[in-house]
Amino acid sequence: MKKMRLFPKTFIYVFSLMAAIALFSHALFYFIMPIVYTTQKEEDFKAVKTQMIQELQNIPHTAQDKVESVVRKYAAEHQMGIVVNYAGQIHVVNTLRSEGHDTSIQREFESNWSVQVEDETEWEYFQQDFYYKSGYGLCSGIHFQMADGQSCHLIMFSTLQPVNEAKDIVVIFLPFTLILSLVLSVFFALLFSKKISRPLRDISKTTERMKELDKFAQCKVETQDEIGVLSENINKLYQSLLATIEDIQKENIRVNEAEAAKVDFLRAASHELKTPVTALCGMLDNMIMGIGRYKDWETYLPICQDMAVKFGGMIQEILDASKLNFSFESEPHEEVVLHTFVEKLLSPYLLIAKSKGVLIVTDFSADFSAKFPVSAMEKVLSNVISNAIKYTNPQCKVRIYFVNQSIVVENECTPIDANDLLHIFEPFYRPDFSRSRNGISENPNGGNGLGLYITAKILNALAYQFEFQPLQHPDNDGKSGMRFTIYFS
Repeated sequence: MKKMRLFPKTFIYVFSLMAAIALFSHALFYFIMPIVYTTQKEEDFKAVKTQMIQELQNIPHTAQDKVESVVRKYAAEHQMGIVVNYAGQIHVVNTLRSEGHDTSIQREFESNWSVQVEDETEWEYFQQDFYYKSGYGLCSGIHFQMADGQSCHLIMFSTLQPVNEAKDIVVIFLPFTLILSLVLSVFFALLFSKKISRPLRDISKTTERMKELDKFAQCKVETQDEIGVLSENINKLYQSLLATIEDIQKENIRVNEAEAAKVDFLRAASHELKTPVTALCGMLDNMIMGIGRYKDWETYLPICQDMAVKFGGMIQEILDASKLNFSFESEPHEEVVLHTFVEKLLSPYLLIAKSKGVLIVTDFSADFSAKFPVSAMEKVLSNVISNAIKYTNPQCKVRIYFVNQSIVVENECTPIDANDLLHIFEPFYRPDFSRSRNGISENPNGGNGLGLYITAKILNALAYQFEFQPLQHPDNDGKSGMRFTIYFS
């Protein structure tokens, strides 16, 4: 029974219940009906007797016509046999139509109203008060006084034969009604079982599809009962599960990309450090062994020291960049007015630009607001402005302005070649070929190639579009340069 499927199990339960109800109701009807009928018949018999006695008590014995009328009325209405014995006369009215009554109670009387008494001892039994009930009928005798004080004895008898006939008819029709009840039980049990099991079977098939992560699997919600609520809850749970799985997949892709980028970054860092470290070690070995020009260690030892300091700074920047996870979902996003934000960030770079002879020109007339993590955007703009000042020649300009909810930073310099622009955002990539890989920078402005890499990573994480393109005629003065644009809309 535990392993049986829902449909046959429900059918067996429902059919068993309906069959038990049918059997019990038939048995109850067969056994209770005669008892109820007999009890009701007995109560009616007693009530009729009481009413007839009350009427006869108000009639004198000399008014035989009235006595006869009352007796015949009750006998006809209630199908009774009635005997009235008073003043030495016995009057009989018998309206019983059935045969086979109890002979000890019912005697064969003629239809005449008055019956001649031949042997008074024969009626001594009827002079007593009595009440008798058998399986065939009811009989009762009672003594009372008529209106003029004449003693009267009333005998009434009624048949119970109809209930026996009804029992015989019930026995004949009971098998047919029982079979009909069982057939109806089978029909309604099948109908109910199908109605209950079908939606649950559909839910089971749908959940099988959900187990295979079918995105189009959905339970039908046809009712508002518990099954309908269950289907709706399963649909909501599955949609939540799919959304969670999709988020996890996106997170896995992001993590994998971050891990791949970190591996590439570390490989580039190791390659970037390998050549200058080898050059530094070679210079130190030559100074120790006194080979060639490196015998003058007093000249080259400070150079080696400068190189070591630069290595230390580069290593620190590499460590800082490796710690960045470029995920700012957990950081608070603040509504910032760009005019105030850029002016505050620009303050230290004005001194650097002035010392280098670079002029910074700003135009914040198209001011706007944006929402972003402040620390991340500070790093982005610091890298962009720092690079613009670093690679701008003396007596040239750096322009910073707003247009169409975007920040534009332009600097006058030699435009970067198109091939270099394809790799400009890769870690440690530098288009400045004046810086040699031996660790000795002939260009004091040469960077380590991490600034634009970090900038691009942060802007991509914040989903902000940006451009870095050559500028042929900035400020319409015929000079070329580069333009970096960050779009906030």
